[in-house]
Amino acid sequence: MIDEAALGHPKADAARCDGATLSYEQLSRRANGLARALLASGLKRRDRVAVLLGRGLNVPVGFYGVLASGGILVPVDPKSPVEQIVRILRATGATHLVSEPDKRNVVLKALANCPDLSHVIGLDSEDGMRFECLPWSTVDDEASDRQPDVGVIGLDPAYVLHTSGSTGIPKLIQHSHASAMSFVDWAANEYALTSDDRLTNHSSHHTCFATFDYYAAARVGATTVILTPALLMMPGSLASLLEDERISVWYSVPTALVQLTLRGDLDSRSLSALRWVLFAGERFPQKHLRRIMEQLPSARFSHVYGSTETNVCTYYHLPTAGELGHSLPIGKACSNSDTLVVDHDLQPVAGGDEGELLVRGSTVMSGYWGEPERNREVLVRRPSAGALEEVYFRTGDRVRMLDDGNLTFVARADLQIKVRGHRVELEEVETALLSLEMVEAAAAFAIPDGESSSAIRAAVVVAAGSASTERELLAGLDDVLPSHAAPSSIALVEALPRTPTGKVDRNALRASSIEGDRRDDSK
Repeated sequence: MIDEAALGHPKADAARCDGATLSYEQLSRRANGLARALLASGLKRRDRVAVLLGRGLNVPVGFYGVLASGGILVPVDPKSPVEQIVRILRATGATHLVSEPDKRNVVLKALANCPDLSHVIGLDSEDGMRFECLPWSTVDDEASDRQPDVGVIGLDPAYVLHTSGSTGIPKLIQHSHASAMSFVDWAANEYALTSDDRLTNHSSHHTCFATFDYYAAARVGATTVILTPALLMMPGSLASLLEDERISVWYSVPTALVQLTLRGDLDSRSLSALRWVLFAGERFPQKHLRRIMEQLPSARFSHVYGSTETNVCTYYHLPTAGELGHSLPIGKACSNSDTLVVDHDLQPVAGGDEGELLVRGSTVMSGYWGEPERNREVLVRRPSAGALEEVYFRTGDRVRMLDDGNLTFVARADLQIKVRGHRVELEEVETALLSLEMVEAAAAFAIPDGESSSAIRAAVVVAAGSASTERELLAGLDDVLPSHAAPSSIALVEALPRTPTGKVDRNALRASSIEGDRRDDSK
């Protein structure tokens, strides 16, 4: 894709970041240079190459350079704890790592525990290092118009993404070149992307959001505007960037959009260039969704749905703000996916009945890296036409088919808990909290109660200027939640902890709450 974009749009910006630019011609040459440097250092087809980079123009170079080398790309979040970085590098058996000088300390700490890793691109050599280093200047000396011929085919692994681990241990998810391209082609066609479009890269580059931000943009020669960490922390400045850069397509978790609508002063911005707003990853509180749709009347909104394992499996184009219903469907299957709603025995349920969502199609992952047992659990074979069988991915999402053919999300199986014999959906607790006028953001989580059950707790961000108390919030839930589903306590916080994708980090909330109990017990 990059070579084609370089031929068709050589001087067009492939990426922009903080005033710096990288044309498609430059990206192609630098990526080819990185690929040649990796091959010269002994990289073999399907060897794993970790990319540990901050937000900047080296990211697309690192991505496409690894893919052009025939290696398997392993994007790593540099903000992750060193222990998690080590876990990912060791689990994938990465032999090479692409980084940059300002990540030197993180790299050295991680590599001290990664004996398989022998080469680092992007750092200068120092005496006593047990691995070989190659600085970016040397890589760029290898820049070339010609991509190495490494014989990669569509079914070869392209990359291994890791999840945030917001509900458990991070998973390593392997996608092939074919599954990535299947999603990219669907996204480029469905949202009518062209070389005139400007996309943002809001989420961390180790997530599935980056597949759209970088690869779908490159498919048509569009520009990806990489957001700096400072911009991500300041909704007002981010809104100014949307206006100044004339961003036309936005894709993020709802949380980022909520911050824009509350603190970005969107009413005073000229954002007529923004034609599509895509969101995924968590529920969008209705009151905030209606508000931002009213603030951006020229933009269409689309709810895209699917885990990292499927890229995206369903989508729903929203009507106008005035036509929104009380709940938001997750839509219908993408053109290259097929969905099925089944019971506990994996048999199709009747229309309108609740069941687990299964997905098959060319965008589905190859499997979890190095976890054959888990793959057998989630990648199940079902009879298809005649004597054929098809592989379906068990999403763990409980859904229901509506009369119009759209699917509606009910709950995540791993977010359903038992409280005094009653089953409770944590997301329903959050929805109830968000229905309170004074609540800006909310998260519910469970902790063991010591009696083979769970206790529900919540953390809430109240609206600016509100003087609401925990007692008032609990009282406000009396009319909307049964007593067994009401939180036992609500912590008022300035902000909810977030994973790199912007999702609520329930693990962090749970750990903080349990630690607070321990401190109280010790007094």
